[in-house]
Amino acid sequence: MNPEALILDLTRRIRTLETSTHTGVNLTAISITLILTELTAIRTETRQDLAALSDELAGLRRHLHEHLTALRAELLHQPSALPQPEDHPETPNPNHH
Repeated sequence: MNPEALILDLTRRIRTLETSTHTGVNLTAISITLILTELTAIRTETRQDLAALSDELAGLRRHLHEHLTALRAELLHQPSALPQPEDHPETPNPNHH
């Protein structure tokens, strides 16, 4: 192979490597950008889901508190519904020695 052909071949191979390297870098940059975009979307969706869950839990707490308050009031107005110490003679009375 003559020197001119060798130089042309090496130049062509270098350009091919540069092009493939730039393409690879560009594809890698695009892939990273797409992954970061997807992660940002997942993070946003997760935050929204957690906020909705927090709201649901707060609503459940309020609802249970309302029911508990109503049950307490109902039980206080119905003394016969509460167990009396004399109803359970086998249970020791801590105040009785």
